[in-house]
Amino acid sequence: MNHRIAHADAREKTAVRGSALRGAAARGPRGSSGPGGPRRTRRWVLAGACALLAGIVLADRVAAGVAEGRMADRIAARQSALVGAPDVSVEGFPFLWHAAAGSYPEVEVVGRARTEDGLPVTASLDLRDVSGRAGGYSAAKARGEFRVPLDALGARRGPGVRLAGRDGRLEITRSVMGVPLVVTAALKLTGDTVVLVPAAASLAGRPLDPANPQIAAALKAAERKIPELPLGLVPSGISVDDGAVTVHGEAGNVSLAGEA
Repeated sequence: MNHRIAHADAREKTAVRGSALRGAAARGPRGSSGPGGPRRTRRWVLAGACALLAGIVLADRVAAGVAEGRMADRIAARQSALVGAPDVSVEGFPFLWHAAAGSYPEVEVVGRARTEDGLPVTASLDLRDVSGRAGGYSAAKARGEFRVPLDALGARRGPGVRLAGRDGRLEITRSVMGVPLVVTAALKLTGDTVVLVPAAASLAGRPLDPANPQIAAALKAAERKIPELPLGLVPSGISVDDGAVTVHGEAGNVSLAGEA
């Protein structure tokens, strides 16, 4: 055999084997779907699971929002003192699970209202362990806060009267013959009546005896009976801060009778 032909055949076989090896390397191991195949599959599965979870959460929140809106409309229809529909928040996830069971761990209601004599009130209700029953719902425990702005209360006392909260007490300032009279009183709750107990007084910056009969008579005239609270809440306390006087109420085994 010609040596040149033999060498040419050898080079051709070597080239064919090299091409085959490069092709196999490019294709990867048998059964593989290409570079990063299993990893890419895991990413797609994870992404699908996350999308499904997000869809479930979104559907749950949409259902809760619809229920909250219906509750707000029903409460507004039954509470004539409210100014518009209240904000209702049903706590507990998943909502659909609690809805199917007919019970909710917590329901919060916040609304604006007006008393019979026109005072603005912000009402906040916290209902715990709400469960369905014949004709409506019931709550194992209910707490409420009813805030009345100090400027609205001051306006009821007449022109020139200013109310402010100071260290948990009520500071009353008014002009007496052009001279400022300042009386500081603690707020107490006696039954359903708000009582003002004088703690300090001054006239034109000079201290006065807070037990002065005229001061005591003026504070006695300022006593007010708390209007009936919704849902049968019983007044349990009263507090004052920089902007409002707040009446606190609570009750147990509250019947909502279709209001939720």
